Amino acid sequence: MPQSAQPGKILRGGEFYSPVQARLSANEVVLSELCQPVARSVPRHEHELAYVTIVLHGHYREGDRGKLDELPPLTAVFNPVGVAHSTVIGPAGASMFTIEFRTDSLRELGLQLPDHTTFDGGVGTMLWPGLRLFSSFKNQGADSLMLEAHVFELLGAVTRLDPSPEKTPPRWLQRVKDRLHAEFGERLRMRDLAREAGVHPVHLARAFRKFEKRTPGEYQQHLQIRAACDLLRKPEWPLAEIAAECGFADQSHFTRAFRRMAATTPLRFRQAVASKTMAA
Repeated sequence: MPQSAQPGKILRGGEFYSPVQARLSANEVVLSELCQPVARSVPRHEHELAYVTIVLHGHYREGDRGKLDELPPLTAVFNPVGVAHSTVIGPAGASMFTIEFRTDSLRELGLQLPDHTTFDGGVGTMLWPGLRLFSSFKNQGADSLMLEAHVFELLGAVTRLDPSPEKTPPRWLQRVKDRLHAEFGERLRMRDLAREAGVHPVHLARAFRKFEKRTPGEYQQHLQIRAACDLLRKPEWPLAEIAAECGFADQSHFTRAFRRMAATTPLRFRQAVASKTMAA
C-alpha cells in the first residue's frame, strides 16, 4: 500500500488520496481499484503518470481553480502528466478504477498521449475498453495476454488513433492465429504477436477484436480449454498436470478459467465424460 499522499505533492505511480483496494502492476500500466467510503475534498495535486479514471460508483467531481465537473458513474476521464486538479467526493463516497500508463513503455511504443483532459461519458470510446480491462483485472483467471489486449485497445481510444481500416481480415491476422494455435500453452505477449504480424500492438488489438470479436488472450484461452477437454477424457492425467500442459499458471487458474468458459469444473466435466463413456 503506498504512503498517503501529502497536499500539493506530485503523486507517484500507484499513489492516491483514496484507499487502494487492489492493485496490479503490469508492463505497460499500473491498475488500481480505489474506494473512498466517506465524503472528502482532495487538495490540488498532479500525477507523475498519465492515467484514465473510470468512476464506478458514487458522487465524484473533478477540476481545477474552483471549476469542478460532475462525473457520474460510468464516466471515463483521461488526465495527462502535469495537469493539476482537485476532487470532491460526496457523502455516499465513491469507487474508481484507474489505469496509469508507464512513460517508458509509451516511449517504446512511439505513442503520444493528448496534452489535455478528455471525458467520455456516453460514446464509450474510452469507457468500454476500460470496463473490459476492469473486468479482467477483477477476474483472477485472466492472463497477461488478455490484460495487455485491453490496455492496447484503451490506448487506441485515448490517442484517438483511427480504427482498423481493413474491410476484410488482413493476411497477417491468420499468421497471428496460427501462432496462437501452435503456441497456445506458452506465455505470449501482444508485442510478440505484433512483431509476427508486422503491425503496431494497438492496431493488432483493435483489428483482432474487429474480426474475431474477442482479444488474442481470449482466443488463446479457448484453445487451452479445448486441449484440456481432450486430456480430461484420459483418467491417467492428473488435473495439475493438465493445467501445466495447457499453459495455465496452476490448477486453481485452470479451474477458474474452465468454470468461466464451460460453466462447470474440470473434475465435474471429467466425471460427466466418464459416465457417458461407461454408458456407451
